[in-house]
Amino acid sequence: YKRQIVPIDIDLLVQGDALYPMAANSEIILDAEVAIRGDEILYSGPRLENGHWNEREKISGDGKILMPGFVNCHSHTASIVFRSQSDDGAGGKALYSVAFRSEPDITPDQWRDFARVGVIDMIKSGFTTINDIWYEPEALADICLEMGLRAQIAYKLFDVRLEDLHEGLYTHSNKIGDKRLARGIDFVKKWNGSGKGLITGRIGPHATDTCSSELHRNAFLEAKKLKVGRHTHAAQSLGEVEYIKKHHGVGPISYLENIGVLSSDLVLAHLTYADSNDLISAARNNIKYAHCSTIYPRRGVYPNIEEITKKGIKWGLATDWMMNDPFEGMRNALNAIRLKEARHDAYSSQESLYGATTNSAAVLGLENLVGQLKEGFKADLIQIDINQSHLIPFYAEYASIAYYARASDVVTSIINGKVVMRNREIQGIDEYAALKSVEKHVSYFSDKFRKLGGVAHHGLCPCGL
Repeated sequence: YKRQIVPIDIDLLVQGDALYPMAANSEIILDAEVAIRGDEILYSGPRLENGHWNEREKISGDGKILMPGFVNCHSHTASIVFRSQSDDGAGGKALYSVAFRSEPDITPDQWRDFARVGVIDMIKSGFTTINDIWYEPEALADICLEMGLRAQIAYKLFDVRLEDLHEGLYTHSNKIGDKRLARGIDFVKKWNGSGKGLITGRIGPHATDTCSSELHRNAFLEAKKLKVGRHTHAAQSLGEVEYIKKHHGVGPISYLENIGVLSSDLVLAHLTYADSNDLISAARNNIKYAHCSTIYPRRGVYPNIEEITKKGIKWGLATDWMMNDPFEGMRNALNAIRLKEARHDAYSSQESLYGATTNSAAVLGLENLVGQLKEGFKADLIQIDINQSHLIPFYAEYASIAYYARASDVVTSIINGKVVMRNREIQGIDEYAALKSVEKHVSYFSDKFRKLGGVAHHGLCPCGL
């Protein structure tokens, strides 16, 4: 007697030589598969016998490994325009002298061009979710829907002239703040939940010093009314810390607590210059922390991640701007944390992979939706091609990915059950045209940045590609 198999109908079956579930207490599984129905994972585990599934489509796993898509819990997708401007020289100086002074002159169409290439970069690097705060959120949301990237997006709120901050000039204006807050609210109302939940809105006070206490409080109240989270930079520069301490007598995070706007819905990026009292405030209010590991080594200053971890502050890995590469992010974190704490076991490969997936999802309040290959979770996953000279021999350990894989090894991306990238080609877009749209801006921004003290080789023209 032979048991008759009744095939289970599914939309997509994705296989792999190994599967990294990234769920709590899970093990790496060899010869595995993920079954998808609609936008959810129906099964994730060892490969089942032939005939178990009646799939509409199957993606072979030969020479591939499966893992959850990476979650970027703090990003500025369109900021690719500022690549090379803040990698050398005084740490963080170009943020004030180049970026803040040129941002007001960047047109909505230019932001859209930069955002499109930024989204391409995110998907091809293996990100399936981003948390973005920037200009032109509507354009970014539209592009994310076009390509299928999951995104939490906030409009950048402030009530000062950012272009004056390089001179230490802070003049808070209700007119500026009210106008920007109104647009941020409007964005959330129009876009939150769009694309079958692919887009989530947030309220985004830019930083502790660039928003007045009144704007911080109003943003907090509006986020509560809208039932969405917030996203803010905190303790990211010495100038910010000095300004807050001079005017409020405490560090940036303690200041936010004192004015009543610290809560668990808040994602804080950086904490680079946070003092012990700041971290106590953060822990006491259960804030979430986005750790941007590729930025800090460039500036020669690293957050006190040991103390952040000891205090129980929930944190995940993020890219911030320019280098949208989760593999670089993991390696920077691994190397910097081990060197800073002078312990080889201060941060492990396994912890870094959790940091870039499960933990980052938890920072965004998505711990029960994405970041794990687990039944009932959203079908956000990637395939990595291990038939590479830098990966072979592949021993299917956490270090095999964290220390050796590259963004260019990501060949397949599935988000919300939809295949958004096959064989490194993002579906339904003209990538070459997107790159050309940015290339045509190079000459203009090269000249502009040089005049502001930035860097660009003289004579660049939009003739590449």
